[in-house]
Amino acid sequence: METGKLINKISIRLRRRSGKTGRLLGITEAQGRILEFILVESNDRQLFQKDIEKEFGLRPSTATELLKTLEEQKMIQRVCSDCDGRYKVIQFTEAAEHIRLELQRQIQQTEELLMKGITHDELDVFMRVGERMLENLDD
Repeated sequence: METGKLINKISIRLRRRSGKTGRLLGITEAQGRILEFILVESNDRQLFQKDIEKEFGLRPSTATELLKTLEEQKMIQRVCSDCDGRYKVIQFTEAAEHIRLELQRQIQQTEELLMKGITHDELDVFMRVGERMLENLDD
């Protein structure tokens, strides 16, 4: 099997799982992917609209509309950064806590399923190869 084809199959199945959770929570697939990204990445750093644009390959106008919709639905809020007031940090709202908790649960279940029967060493190799493939595509 071709490498790209296998990666695409994995991606499709991950999106399907994510889409099911989103439908149960009343959010679209795109909203679910963005909320998952915010949930995971905001644990380590502050997130800005540019981070979402880069991660999903979105034009600024598209990212603005998606984030505006999430804000109108009271799932996220954008607050002024402590470092630079011109930038808005993206955060979950208290009203979206149930969504955040369900997304955390779903991410954990999916990770466990993905890692089933895979050793730590195999995972390390996979991650290094995957990172190198991403770098190759950026060239």
